Amino acid sequence: MRSRPESLYEVALNRTVKNIPSEMNGELEKQPERCNEKQAADAPEPNDDEEAEGLHAENIIQAAKQFSTARKASIITILSSLYLINTFGTGILVAALPRVALDVHLSEALILWPVAVYNLSAGCLLLIFGAVADIIGTKLMWLAGTYLYIVFTLAVGFSRSGIQIIMFRMLQGASIAMSLPTTVSLITNTFPKGSWRNVAFAIVGIGSPLGFALGLVLGGVFTDTIGWRWAYYITAILNFLISTSAVWLLPNVHIGHHSASRASRLAREIDWIGAVIISAGLGLLLYILAAITSGLSIRNPQAIVLLLLSVSLIIIFPFWMSHQTRNNRPALIPNRLWRNAVFSSICACVFLSWAAMNCIQYLATLYFQQIQRVPALQSSLRFIPHVCSGVFINVLTGYLVSRVHVQKLAVISAIVTAAAPALMATMPIDANYWFAPFWALILSPINPDTLFTVSNLVISDAFPSDVQSLAGGVFSEICQFGNSVGLTIIAVIARSVSQQSDVTPHEAWLMVGFRAAFWTIFAGCVLVIPLSFFGLRKGGLIGKKSPDGT
Repeated sequence: MRSRPESLYEVALNRTVKNIPSEMNGELEKQPERCNEKQAADAPEPNDDEEAEGLHAENIIQAAKQFSTARKASIITILSSLYLINTFGTGILVAALPRVALDVHLSEALILWPVAVYNLSAGCLLLIFGAVADIIGTKLMWLAGTYLYIVFTLAVGFSRSGIQIIMFRMLQGASIAMSLPTTVSLITNTFPKGSWRNVAFAIVGIGSPLGFALGLVLGGVFTDTIGWRWAYYITAILNFLISTSAVWLLPNVHIGHHSASRASRLAREIDWIGAVIISAGLGLLLYILAAITSGLSIRNPQAIVLLLLSVSLIIIFPFWMSHQTRNNRPALIPNRLWRNAVFSSICACVFLSWAAMNCIQYLATLYFQQIQRVPALQSSLRFIPHVCSGVFINVLTGYLVSRVHVQKLAVISAIVTAAAPALMATMPIDANYWFAPFWALILSPINPDTLFTVSNLVISDAFPSDVQSLAGGVFSEICQFGNSVGLTIIAVIARSVSQQSDVTPHEAWLMVGFRAAFWTIFAGCVLVIPLSFFGLRKGGLIGKKSPDGT
């Protein structure tokens, strides 16, 4: 008898196991006949969870064998395209941010809001949409998110005011939050442990820097020619073609037969109160940070009240999770998830490293265009080494992850990446591109992209299938909040330091704040080193092949 209540995700696993195809059951029934009787008698009897997980893994292996190589490649391409499209919009903004702000009359104080609200809305909704996907189906949720993303991408292109572009970017973030958590589940439930799963996560990882590269180049080209809006129109067209092909090519994952309707299950099996608590807490925190960049004083009574409310909600959340678990009710993020030291450590590292890389990208763009007065296209071309480095690191990590200890990969990459913000903080205001920015842009993606591939494989190896969607949602949320929190904090620091300076001209005044921001990023990068060293000691080698070599 179990000493703890089943979570929603364990219930989902049990339902999945009950729906294993009959021919699979027949194959499994033959297995004892092939075993030596003495070995069978001496073998320890597995508990229910282990047996269920073993059956589920065997089911995935058999299902994967039914897919052709072309079908597998198509599935990986479609799933990686989501990350490509996600960062494509980011690349466009990096290249065209000053021009976008000018065209939609966005003040300098709000120049980072289109980026921050995207990450804010995505981060607040990732977990709840991940839980909903477990009920209505991962494929359906993935498709709903991508089609909504098409609509709001077009809306961003048609925006005529700062308020409109901020609002539609926020809705873009909400729609991408419907699709991102399901990607890990689609991969792990389609490909068993082994080379195909490793390749899938590596290619998905490549999608992010590749999309960023295309966004940078096309954003710069269109900004200096026919206009940045066309980049969003093209994104919507390509996304429509990919999403439509996914209707036929993506596999249907899980949903068993249920006596209750989906509406009743959504009301009964999802921790809506927990979702409201954590979303409101984190949302208010990021709102306050963003508002401070717009001139709101932290001493303002409104800011103090909202900040206290935000902190209170965040503190209450783990107690609510404990209450739900004790009463055998669904918990949005069961506290037991954080007992996995490797997962907790890698989430902390990802939060800091992705925040650092995102901030370096935007500060470097503002440095090139606002301080060195470089045109948008030339600014975009200067990021090509950054993108090439990210693609190379994703491929290299996919190869090394089953051969080199996770701790070594994380620590070495963190040490290398920490040099990037230090170079940007110490360079002269009129530094030659090849002297510091070139090397900083090459080094900055090494640790984040290493951790991205490692993290997805850690999730698939460290947790049973019923918790992988949840862990994947938490991981995606950590990435989004890292980006959003990083940008808002860096914007506050850069603005406040510059305002306290009486340096002239305007370019030098901006550079004072940028230097302070880069040193803050450096501190975050350095913190990743001990977190990786002590937290990932038990990481080991991950992503090894399944017993049948699939």
